Amino acid sequence: MPFDHLEDLLKGVDDETRRDIETELRPVALAAGETLFREGDPAEDVFFLRQGRLGVRRHTAEGTETEIDALEPGASVGEMALLTGEPRAATVEALQPCELVRLSGVAFGRLSAKHPRAMADYARTMLPRFQRTQLAGVLTRLFGSLDSAALAQLQDELEWQALSAGETLFRQGESGDALYVIVDGRLRVVAEGEAGERTLRELGRGESVGEAALLTGDPRSATVYAVRDSHVVRLDAALFERVVERHPHALLQIARTTAHRTRPRGPRKDPGSRTFALVAVGPDAPLSEVASALADSLRAQGSTLHLGSARLDARRGKDGIAQTPEDHPMDVSLVAWLSQRESEHRYVVYEADRGWSAWSRRCVRQADRIVLVGRAGSDPEPGPLEIEVRAAAPRTRAELVLVHPDDTERPRGTAAWLERRSVEAHHHLRLGNPGDVARVGRCLAGRAIGLVFGGGGARGFAHIGVIRAIEESGLPVDAIGATSMGAIVGSALALEWPRAEMERLASLFVSRRRLLDPTLPLTSFMASGKVTRLYQRLWGDTRIEDLWRPLFIVSSNLSKAEPVIHRGGLLWECARATTAIPGTFSPMLLDGDVLVDGGVLNNLPIDVMRDVVETGTVVGVNVVPSQSRVRTGKSRYRFGPTLSGFRLLWNRVMPLGRKLRAPSLLGILTRSTEINSAWRARAEEFRRHADLLIEPALGRFRTLDFDAWEKIVGAGYESGGEQLRSWLAEQEAAGQPAPNGAATAR
Repeated sequence: MPFDHLEDLLKGVDDETRRDIETELRPVALAAGETLFREGDPAEDVFFLRQGRLGVRRHTAEGTETEIDALEPGASVGEMALLTGEPRAATVEALQPCELVRLSGVAFGRLSAKHPRAMADYARTMLPRFQRTQLAGVLTRLFGSLDSAALAQLQDELEWQALSAGETLFRQGESGDALYVIVDGRLRVVAEGEAGERTLRELGRGESVGEAALLTGDPRSATVYAVRDSHVVRLDAALFERVVERHPHALLQIARTTAHRTRPRGPRKDPGSRTFALVAVGPDAPLSEVASALADSLRAQGSTLHLGSARLDARRGKDGIAQTPEDHPMDVSLVAWLSQRESEHRYVVYEADRGWSAWSRRCVRQADRIVLVGRAGSDPEPGPLEIEVRAAAPRTRAELVLVHPDDTERPRGTAAWLERRSVEAHHHLRLGNPGDVARVGRCLAGRAIGLVFGGGGARGFAHIGVIRAIEESGLPVDAIGATSMGAIVGSALALEWPRAEMERLASLFVSRRRLLDPTLPLTSFMASGKVTRLYQRLWGDTRIEDLWRPLFIVSSNLSKAEPVIHRGGLLWECARATTAIPGTFSPMLLDGDVLVDGGVLNNLPIDVMRDVVETGTVVGVNVVPSQSRVRTGKSRYRFGPTLSGFRLLWNRVMPLGRKLRAPSLLGILTRSTEINSAWRARAEEFRRHADLLIEPALGRFRTLDFDAWEKIVGAGYESGGEQLRSWLAEQEAAGQPAPNGAATAR
């Protein structure tokens, strides 16, 4: 029987080297059931199988051991561990009596040094073995338990496909003739329309895509492309039918995946980002400090590896290996080593060089997410390195981290940074502030906790009580979203106001004379000068993008009949827009558009927050009762199909006979902005966006009960806190740890 892989190894070497290698081969005999080496053993030799069969087993993420391959005569085993310099990745034992020959690691290394091109060619022939090892665990998770023979047969029939960062796998509208399984890398699923593309989800290692079209025969409903360099395997329709015929339970697994993705959107459980490329924006960016701090923060959520070029060289024990170019013979070995590290760790932080080097390019192409690190106060103009990075990975999600001195009271000048680059999010960081570091880590990993405050007039002050309950539970708040009165309280929280200051804010709304300035009602009943000046005094020149914690505010655009998500701009302007109750306060004119109260279109924007925190936790606080206080026994109102304002006024002055009772005009206008959201908040499809929806008991309070703010705050603390503690206890009882160590009771 020929030594196929040994011949691959010796191919192209000179006769003298061949003789040297052949003299170092040593025979090895194994009895059936005997182990050649075990998973985790040091890699000292490579073996070539002459006769017999070897079984390859590996531990899964669940802790069980499964057979992933069976080797026939002519195969080699152990070479990938030598190539990567890591311990054995699997256990190998004889399935029947075997005869092998052994080549020592010393001889293997000598061949590598003298014939690097031959080594590279040999490594490429071995790469499929390494990929099969990775794929085995992926297929087991996707299709359920498969025996070694079935697994080997399936692997033999699969078609491997490599995707470069930005490369399209398939397009919306194309025929759905196959499904794909991600072995490594990351894919983005987008819906294409007239307004451009909209991201539906991102998929990582072990997930499948394209199964819905394959099952239904419909055209592709979305476009899928690689966020980073990725490998997938393709199952065409014929192979899929054979798999289902042999293993019917596989269809159930696929059907569950399809059903989960096609149901109305809710909390997403697809994997968050796993690999991050940190890139310096400017020569003074504290890149290494941020990379170390981020890695420390991520370790609280899972195993994390921090790699820079010097760290990689030290880890591999060879200077300059991090700078291996992609066309170098040893590139295959480095790719395999990095892939193995990514499979072993929940997160990998790649620290790029300060210039555009082979290592910087590799970092970017390995990254699920690019993190641009700049020093606040420096020149915000993108430099050559950033330009190269964005050109190399134009479709990889990029976020900006601005580092501030530890004694900074409030960030400033963020708009100049955002105007010059396209990023999906930005974060402010004080390296000496543990809360900042932890927050940025959660946000980047898609594990942030987002708190959403809804509108509701005076009932919105219940948010202050809920904030107190959240703080006492230990649940951190990483991002804030709000509408209408919720935006007033949410802004105070984003500015990190103490609770006493928030309560003082609530007291300002008690005096109507302080807020209401009636005018000729051609556009609104109020001129809105008083409320405008109040907001200007409260927030001055503060801008939303300059807040420590991310904040968005929702208003309603009358010009375009769509909600507006304010992620930047003067805070007082955005707050003024979202509280402009139609007919009561005058609208805001921003960028040529007429904006009114956000509650008209989206009073509780938990759906918007779901996109912000991705696979994190969304906590919504709904302060609008499903029914307003219009009944006490029988209807508390008495009026007919026609209602004269003069008669109503006279009846109040001279209450003779049957007294008329009707809601006030201001009450009708404010309640009109709530009813859409009150109805919407009852829909299960909408409620599913939140992991927890807190609804304080506020039925006894009306929209304009501003003088009852203390009782409203108390109701928010008592009933809202009870709901929060109950949810945390349910999480613990279900075996799901509370987010970021929040307490279940106080």
